[in-house]
Amino acid sequence: MDEYHLAKQFSKPKEGEYVPITFIEFKRKLVGWSPELKRSVYIESEEDKVKLKRVREINLMIAINHLSGKTSSIELTDEEKAQFEEVYNSFLEKGGQLMYTRKKMGAKIVSFFELKESGRKVSEASGKSLLSERL
Repeated sequence: MDEYHLAKQFSKPKEGEYVPITFIEFKRKLVGWSPELKRSVYIESEEDKVKLKRVREINLMIAINHLSGKTSSIELTDEEKAQFEEVYNSFLEKGGQLMYTRKKMGAKIVSFFELKESGRKVSEASGKSLLSERL
């Protein structure tokens, strides 16, 4: 099975495939469709807006893709960002591993995040005591 598509900068896993990630930051970006390039491009200046179609503002999530070991960019709608923030808050409380996948919702495929909980509990003071205190 070819898993190269999971290690690219713009990772788009198929439904049921999971990519372990580490969240870095969110950025708000303007993006539009370029008929010349036949792809979406990020808008850096006002002059770029004139040449593009379907100009919109998106949430760009920067994360570390653990399959490639590189940073990846994931474009999220406001609803997808809200779903990520719920999962991220659980991650901050419980720990574990953030997993990124995509799910079919009606006619659209949306980004979806899950928390894979670690099988073992880490104690609060592990690694933070002196050897003499442990003895």
